[in-house]
Amino acid sequence: MNSDYDSFPAQVYADSVLAPDLDIYKQHFSAPLHAINLAHGVMLAEQHLLQPADSAAILAALLKIDKDRPWADQEFDGSFEDLFFLIERALGRQVGEETAGRLHTGRSRNDMEHTMFRMQLRGRLLRLLEQYGTLADRFLARAGQGIDETVLLYTHGQPAQVSVLGHYLGAAIEFILRDMTRLMAALEDVNSCPMGAAAITTSGFDLDRERVAALLGFSGIVENSYGAIANVDYITASYASIRLGCIHLGRLVQDLVTWTGFEVSQIDVADGFVQISSIMPQKRNPVPLEHLRLKFSLAAGGAEQIVQTMHNTPFADMNDSERETQAAGFEVFERLDHALPLLGSFVEAMKTNRASIENRIQKSMATITELADTLVRTEGIGFRAAHHVASKLAREALARRIGFDELTWDLFARTFEELVGRPPQVERDVLASATSPENFVAVREMPGGPGPYVLREALTGYADRLAGLKAEAEDIRKRIAQADALRNRLVSDVIAGEA
Repeated sequence: MNSDYDSFPAQVYADSVLAPDLDIYKQHFSAPLHAINLAHGVMLAEQHLLQPADSAAILAALLKIDKDRPWADQEFDGSFEDLFFLIERALGRQVGEETAGRLHTGRSRNDMEHTMFRMQLRGRLLRLLEQYGTLADRFLARAGQGIDETVLLYTHGQPAQVSVLGHYLGAAIEFILRDMTRLMAALEDVNSCPMGAAAITTSGFDLDRERVAALLGFSGIVENSYGAIANVDYITASYASIRLGCIHLGRLVQDLVTWTGFEVSQIDVADGFVQISSIMPQKRNPVPLEHLRLKFSLAAGGAEQIVQTMHNTPFADMNDSERETQAAGFEVFERLDHALPLLGSFVEAMKTNRASIENRIQKSMATITELADTLVRTEGIGFRAAHHVASKLAREALARRIGFDELTWDLFARTFEELVGRPPQVERDVLASATSPENFVAVREMPGGPGPYVLREALTGYADRLAGLKAEAEDIRKRIAQADALRNRLVSDVIAGEA
């Protein structure tokens, strides 16, 4: 038998798991671990579970270790298992192994790790919410500018009805706000502290779990101690919410890709977002949109990967939810770090192509719904009869390959009398103005519609909802900052013998 397997760690295990894990710890979790050590140390001192001299020595040594960062250049050599033991070894060299070991009173790597994971995820979710907030601000600004910018909207891939850009972007703002709400709910789940759960069942020591949670900026504790180290719903809820947001934004991007196409030409892309062809001089390629579509797809796939990693895992503390998985999840956030500002800038800079839009509106007869509505109001006929008149006119126009603006009064009157059994009473000018794109939008002042009054009200409401979500996130940031300041002050007091 290979002698490499006779002692821990086997080299293959060290190379494939322990060494990469150490790199992950060093890159992502040294700061949370330091904060946990300080908070736990302060709590032990306050609960008189450490002697004042030991508390002062331990906390002072922890500050020095964090400053010197002995782990930064430390390669895995098998003399320690992970960052926890590396720091404990460094602490032992300064205060003695016996005293250093006292810091671990009433805790386990189980509760420490999930606290570290939650702290990192919390910070990343806060940053993501901030980026979403900036994106929503840009959408709101562009929507406000686009209240009177006519666009042609599609259903089933076909031209359908006229609206305005502000109304279209309002639909996007609504799902962005809902996605932010889901992210906020996930953040609230994340923002509970597992410390004090220890390995599974808490401890016989008189620990103050709430105090540690407060010193780390959490809103409270994960109450059930087994759930604190076994539940992974804070992970799955976070990444499921992120995945949904990516899918929703990806659908929007695909719309923009279609709108920039030559055959549609609904929006003009700012020069800063256009790449040329290496051989075809006429090309204006909106390549950033393709990168956006890719980034959102990759981020959605990465988020789904994290959720699926939890699938059919045991309800227990297990490595499936730990370091390697956490680091893979952070790559999702990094993709969104690039994607969200790019999308916001693109929307901010895009312009509607008025000439192309007007032409397509007329050719597609996208305002003909209002012809039917006007006939109901002016002729006293039912909507179905009015719809038949409008439908036959549309078919006639398409057969002749003419636009709505080219339909003659005589053709309309003849069609109306044929289907209704009498001549129309509506005035020619009324009919012409009723079917203009401007009127089509203006009369749609029902809640949720594109009419200017209700659209302005809607945008104001979106801004208010966004402000509320931002305020919730800011409250969490303030709590964390206040906790950091309090923890640092208490550490200084303990070291000075004033606690």
